[in-house]
Amino acid sequence: MGYKYFGLLAFLILLCGLVFIVWRWPQGKHLTFSQHVATHQHTIFYYILLFSITLPLLLLFFLKWFVPTFQLSNWFSVFIIASSITQYTCTLIPEVRGWKAKYHRRLAGISALCLLPPLILLLASDSVTIIGKLLTLIDLIVMTAIIYAVIRGKGKHDYFLILQSSYFAAFFIPILFISYLE
Repeated sequence: MGYKYFGLLAFLILLCGLVFIVWRWPQGKHLTFSQHVATHQHTIFYYILLFSITLPLLLLFFLKWFVPTFQLSNWFSVFIIASSITQYTCTLIPEVRGWKAKYHRRLAGISALCLLPPLILLLASDSVTIIGKLLTLIDLIVMTAIIYAVIRGKGKHDYFLILQSSYFAAFFIPILFISYLE
């Protein structure tokens, strides 16, 4: 199995892992995945394990296959690495009370924002078809609208879990489409 399929594998593991969190440890639609798992030590460990498995697979996919295949700028890799590092650090600092919640949210925000530039760089790639670029543009607009909703709600929302899920789906949809369906 080449690096190309590491992205699909990581996405499927992450999707199943996150669905399991919501099914096994439900906390409500107003809480993020991190807030769902921050209640117990074993759920925090599960979350760390989930990202310990998926983030290296995603990094190998992006750095060894996706970036070279689509002849993307090194900046694509820089932002993907930055997002991955801040995301993993988030898992190590659970969103419990006090300073941990503050730093967790900041790191989560940085991680999420670092996903926008790679999609912008896809729009500039000559290796991505017009359909791939159109899908990328639509998903960038969705991600930007979600950021606006979160900022407007001052980091709280009745449907934060849905917003968070939609944000990351909007990132992965064009990546998966460009990688496996174009």
